[in-house]
Order: sequence, then C-alpha cells, then structure tokens
Amino acid sequence: MEADSILTMEIERFWTEGITAGRGTKAITSIYLVIHLGVKKEGKVFTRNVYVMKERTVPALTPDEVEQTLNQNLARTLDDFLSNPY
Repeated sequence: MEADSILTMEIERFWTEGITAGRGTKAITSIYLVIHLGVKKEGKVFTRNVYVMKERTVPALTPDEVEQTLNQNLARTLDDFLSNPY
C-alpha cells in the first residue's frame, strides 16, 4: 500500500497525579511528545517537540478522568500540529 505521509509519535514522558484539594482532587497531567510527520511529495520529515500540561479539579480522580484528560490533550495537540506542521 502506497502512503502519502507517515505520522509517528514518541511519548518521552507521561505523568498524571492527583493532589487532594478542599473540594475534590486537583488532577495534573503532563505529556512530553516528539511528533514526526513524513510527507512523501515534499521529501521532508517535520518534527516537533511538544509539552502539554493540564490541571483541573475533579470530584474524584478515576481512571476515566485520566483517560478523558489524556484524550483531550492528545486531540488538541494533534489538531494544532496537523493544521500547521511547518
């Protein structure tokens, strides 16, 4: 199968933690990524190092909350990168 481009992501570091706050738990998630986009017709590989950190207070830190936060961060990061990889 021929491909126009190839996208890879390396997760350098991923960390999530919960800190008890007065009215719930402060959830802090941070991700360090290296994103590579190879574009065949341009003969180039575009690389971007990305650091994303998100803090929010939740009633209780559950695996579902961590998953939701991670998915939102990755979706936003990929959207930003793919809208302007140069």
